[in-house]
Amino acid sequence: MKEYKIFLDDVLIGTTNFEFADVPMGVVYGKVIFINVENPYQFVKNFYLKKNADFECDDEVEFIDSMIQDFIKIYDDENKLLIGWGSFLSGLKDEFEITFSGIDSELMKSEFSHHYYDYYGETD
Repeated sequence: MKEYKIFLDDVLIGTTNFEFADVPMGVVYGKVIFINVENPYQFVKNFYLKKNADFECDDEVEFIDSMIQDFIKIYDDENKLLIGWGSFLSGLKDEFEITFSGIDSELMKSEFSHHYYDYYGETD
C-alpha cells in the first residue's frame, strides 16, 4: 500500500496510507502516523489557531475537527502534490484521521486504483 506525506504548509507532520475510500464521492481517508509530534491534539490546534483556521475543538477530551484547510498538502511517494478539493484533519488526543476529497475519477483510478477496482470490480 502506498504511503502519502502530510504537510501543514511546508512542515511534514506525518504520513497516511489512505486505507479507506468512498470512491463515487471522490474521497479517501486514513489514519495519520505522526512524525516527531509529541502531542498531536495540541500541535494541530496551535497550528490551526496560528492560521486563523475554522475548526471546532474540545480541550476537555482533546477532540478537534475542521473543514477543508488549504494549508494541508498531500504528496505521493514521488513527491507529487495531489490535487483535489482539499484535506482536513479530525481526531481525539493522538488518534487522528485525514480526509482528502474532491478527487476526480482519473486520479482515483490512477492513484487509488485498489479502492477504485474494489468498488467497481473492474480491471484494465
